[in-house]
Amino acid sequence: MRSFCLLPRLLAAALLGLLVVSGKKSDFRCPEEFGYYSHPTDCNLYYVCVFGGPLLESCTGGLVYSHDLQTCDWPRNVACNSNRNSILDETLNIAVALDSQKDDKSKSNRTPRKQNNSKNNNNNILALPKQTSRDGTIAEELEEEILSLTPMNRKNAIYRKKQRDDVFDDDEEEEEEEELLALSPQPSIVSTVTHGATNNLQKSKDQEEKIDRISTIDILEDLQPALQFGDVLFGQRTSGSSKISNSNNNQEVNNTHIQQSLLAHYPGESKVLDDSQDLDPLDIFYYTNWEDPIYDQFEEVEYDDKQDIIDKIKGSVWIDDKTPQRPSRTDDQGPRAEDPVTHCTKAKCKLPDCRCGSAEIPGNLSVRNTPQLVVLTFDDSVNDLNKQLYQDIFHTSRKNPNGCPIAATFYVSHEWTDYGLVQSLYSDGHEIASHSISHSFGEQFSKTKWLKEMAGQREILAGFAGIKLEDVRGIRAPFLAIGGNNMFSMLYDANFTYDSSMPIYDNRPPTFPYTMDYKLTHDCMIPPCPNRAFPGVWEIPLVMWNDLKDGRCSMADACSNPPNAEGVYYMIMKNFQRHYNTNRSPFGLSYHPAWFTTPHHKEGFELFLDTILAMEDVWVVTAWQTIQWMRDPTPIQNINQFKPFKCEYKERPPRCDKPKVCNLWHKSGVRYMRTCQECPDLYPWTGRTGIANSLVDPL
Repeated sequence: MRSFCLLPRLLAAALLGLLVVSGKKSDFRCPEEFGYYSHPTDCNLYYVCVFGGPLLESCTGGLVYSHDLQTCDWPRNVACNSNRNSILDETLNIAVALDSQKDDKSKSNRTPRKQNNSKNNNNNILALPKQTSRDGTIAEELEEEILSLTPMNRKNAIYRKKQRDDVFDDDEEEEEEEELLALSPQPSIVSTVTHGATNNLQKSKDQEEKIDRISTIDILEDLQPALQFGDVLFGQRTSGSSKISNSNNNQEVNNTHIQQSLLAHYPGESKVLDDSQDLDPLDIFYYTNWEDPIYDQFEEVEYDDKQDIIDKIKGSVWIDDKTPQRPSRTDDQGPRAEDPVTHCTKAKCKLPDCRCGSAEIPGNLSVRNTPQLVVLTFDDSVNDLNKQLYQDIFHTSRKNPNGCPIAATFYVSHEWTDYGLVQSLYSDGHEIASHSISHSFGEQFSKTKWLKEMAGQREILAGFAGIKLEDVRGIRAPFLAIGGNNMFSMLYDANFTYDSSMPIYDNRPPTFPYTMDYKLTHDCMIPPCPNRAFPGVWEIPLVMWNDLKDGRCSMADACSNPPNAEGVYYMIMKNFQRHYNTNRSPFGLSYHPAWFTTPHHKEGFELFLDTILAMEDVWVVTAWQTIQWMRDPTPIQNINQFKPFKCEYKERPPRCDKPKVCNLWHKSGVRYMRTCQECPDLYPWTGRTGIANSLVDPL
């Protein structure tokens, strides 16, 4: 019965995740009919077993898979061993061994997924003994003590209270932790609760005495110097990985050169990402040092009453941009919005306003006269975890045939995003698009919810990254979980120009972008798909790739990736040639930045990128530039004069090299957000974007 309880969620993961359709059996064999399992060699990947068949999925946004929690988590919370054995029992034993090194850490508030592990009940490391709550007098005294402490010392008090309390009932414990976290102003990109999910809750007298001693240790203040944000985001390529010295007791764990470089400069960070390697039992590297100069502008906010909070939610940041508009239509003939869809014909659907879905080259161009467009996109948050990656990829030496730097589209989700870095990307010529605020599955969203998520994120990008509203033209649904008519009705009413979320299985020959005026000409891979007309809204489909094992994937990082750089290069080139040698429809390079943390992935990708940039008929462009070319198909002989491909960005704001840090309350703790714009009063979220003249929040 427990297996069937998992069925709806597992089917959703299979259908709505980064879709993988395998033509051959995977080497991985599912221990159970349904469940989530670690990848044997790659910490960013995991398997979802559905009816005994494994589907390979990848963690996004810089996360790695946690077997303990049965979900993706921050690398610092997961003892990632790239050489772990694929046998489930041995994996559990490793987790138990690691857990034994973390007895001094407190219990996590994360709740692992329930999974049928009846075969391994004896090794169930997530089973926790239930205990009754003790008298609350001591807890109340500690809370009063915490309230009287300065911000710098509250963390120690919270830690001491968590260690001295016995285990409460689940509901009481969750409420207790949320109340304590709300007291701490420490800025952190992770939960301020420490991260051992499998700690033994029974403590001996010796352990209690040790905890009492630990709780009196002051927070160390001699941490690493702050990251200097005056450095150039897309300057010269860094040479090699940063050298990080570790003591004999600190063995390096899962540190790629990207991670090492980030950790070397990030204030207060440990040089390893594994809790078991920490020297300091207080886990101080989870917190940014308050002596760091980037927090000079911090001001603690105090609210007098509920009305004060309500006034803050209304927003204080004003945006003065024009109302977003799609390209104006030259012909008002055709279907109206929300009309039932009909079959598309070229006689009634003509460029620049309308395009039927097909593999036919637009503008009656021949293959030789058609430029090969490569649409490079990245999903999810932009922050220090991927800043170095974008420095390397967008090195100034990589240019299109007209001499302009290559550009990409960033589908930016809100949480954990550094809007100072987003502004710099925008200033440098990249396109910024909306990937929602909460990054949630949206197949069941109402139209209003879609507006709050996508148009709300557009307003946040305008308010805190300095991006013009009319320049946030497109969206990508999180997990490619589109919302049918509700989502496309939102796109039409909010004047978005395009979506890029729908996979297409048929790729021989591949399909060009099309408009949503008429009925889809391809199968609906991830329902619900729209069945009504939305004239003028473009779809840039995700033409599925073939990996080297004859599997299919809708995004490049969801393929079964080869074990070396040469194999990665060959796989990408094989899919590129299917476009280049047939009809030269736009070739999508769609990634999550976490994929590049595997060194040979990045090496193979950059080798491919340098190869195609040596070709005179290949252009690496944004999604919006692709739509502009589709509306006005320009042959190769005239493409150097094609205005949308030029690099004129004088009207964009300057780079944000010295952002301010906004310390804001959110949920049960404090978040910080970097921006060169005005700070909001509360952390932006759905329904409260922080924009005073928001058109979305009142909905």
